[in-house]
This record gives sequence, C-alpha cells and structure tokens, in this order.
Amino acid sequence: MDIEKLAEKLRDMIVGDLKEEFKDFKSSVTGELAGFRLAIESMNERLSALEDRQANLEAEVREIKRSIEYTNQRIDETNRRIDETNKRIDETRAELKAEIMQNTQRIDETNRRIDELFIEVSHIRGDLNKALSQKEIIEDILTRIQRLELRILRP
Repeated sequence: MDIEKLAEKLRDMIVGDLKEEFKDFKSSVTGELAGFRLAIESMNERLSALEDRQANLEAEVREIKRSIEYTNQRIDETNRRIDETNKRIDETRAELKAEIMQNTQRIDETNRRIDELFIEVSHIRGDLNKALSQKEIIEDILTRIQRLELRILRP
C-alpha cells in the first residue's frame, strides 16, 4: 500500500508539472498569436495607407491631364500663342514623364513591399501551423495521460 501511495504522489507530481508546463506553453502560444494578429493588423493599416497615397497620386495625374487638355484647347483657340504654348507643353510633358517615372518607382516599391509582406505572412502562417501542430501533439499527450490515469485508477 505504501507503493500505491508513493505511485499516486509521483503521478500527482508529474501530472501537476505537465499541467503547469502546458499552461506556460499555452500562454506563450496565445501571446505569440496575439502578436501575429497585431502584426497583420499593422500591415493592413500600412497597405491601406499606401492605397490612399496611390489614389491621391492618381487624382493628381488626372488633374495634370485636365490641365494639359485645357492647355491644348487654348492652343487651338489662340494661334498667336502657339510658340509659347508649345514650350509649356514640352515642359509639362517633361514633368509628366518625371511624375510617371516617380509613380512607376512608387508602384515598384509598393509591389516590393507587398511581396515582402506576402513572404512575411507566409512565414507567420508557417509558424502558426507549427504552433497548431504542437498544440495537437500536446492535446494528444494530455489524452494519453488521462487514459493512463484512468487505467491506474481502475486496475
């Protein structure tokens, strides 16, 4: 009977330690998942900001195009200013090319950032899958321990 008490105390100690380890692990995983959620929300906010900036740039480009159309109308209407207007058109074209190049660079940078974010999200997804897999393993271990406890308690 002393052996049974000793075995029971040993089992209680092991189970208690396992439960405590599981609580610590669960807290750690929960904290990491919360961190991932915050990171994803932050990335979503950044993407929204980038989309807003892109929309503003598109509005500016439309406004520049409207200005060009107006200038072209004035050229047709005012023959005596053809030389001056052509000079302005050439300058505006250069500005547009510069703006287009800047927009192209911004789009390329945005695409690069999106690619980086996709890779980062993929890593996060892998980490999450790993954490979920570890959770399943722990749950399986707990189930087996419970079965063992039942066997020990019911000889």
